[in-house]
Amino acid sequence: MRLRALTVAAAFAVTLGSASAGGASGSDGGTPARRPVIVRMGDFFFRPKVVTVHVGEEVRFVNTGKIQHTVADTDAHGHIRSRLIRPRPLEPGQLQVVRFTKPGRISYLCTFHPTLMRGRIDVVR
Repeated sequence: MRLRALTVAAAFAVTLGSASAGGASGSDGGTPARRPVIVRMGDFFFRPKVVTVHVGEEVRFVNTGKIQHTVADTDAHGHIRSRLIRPRPLEPGQLQVVRFTKPGRISYLCTFHPTLMRGRIDVVR
């Protein structure tokens, strides 16, 4: 099942779906679309833990585990903010797609397993 994309504060867009959902959406301004970066979440890890993406590039969080997981951005101290990545319970096989439109460093975690599952995304121009 694929839900519509939504934009919050022009900082990101999120799409939910199953891991078998279709390919990446088109690009803006005629720039060739980049392949999405895939971060697998399992019981109890994010792989890879640190990724670098370019502004406008998709990050697909895919639940490859056997239980539900979430993804939410945090501040530098690990406190959940959920401003850039809103946590959605992802069943095994589901995915959440996030597209970042501003450069920066984003720390994130699984809200169900915050001490075990943490990662970082560096968004560059």
